[in-house]
Amino acid sequence: MTLALRQQAVVDQNHAVYLQNAGLVPGARVEVIVLVDAAASQTREKSASFLAGARQLTIDAPPDFSVIFEENLYGTELNGAGR
Repeated sequence: MTLALRQQAVVDQNHAVYLQNAGLVPGARVEVIVLVDAAASQTREKSASFLAGARQLTIDAPPDFSVIFEENLYGTELNGAGR
């Protein structure tokens, strides 16, 4: 009797795919057929990297936001009170 497994996997950085299933017996001979989703593959290639996307982000904040972020976050100046 033939055991058929259908499992989606992601190709890692070493161009490898790993399958793990209790039906796979150590030492058994298997035949593997790989079907690549062409549309998903092209979408990944055309998408911008995280850093390229982050460079396009803008924030609506005062120029000195990094200096007075606690005041902007909590709404009042923090001078040790309430801590």
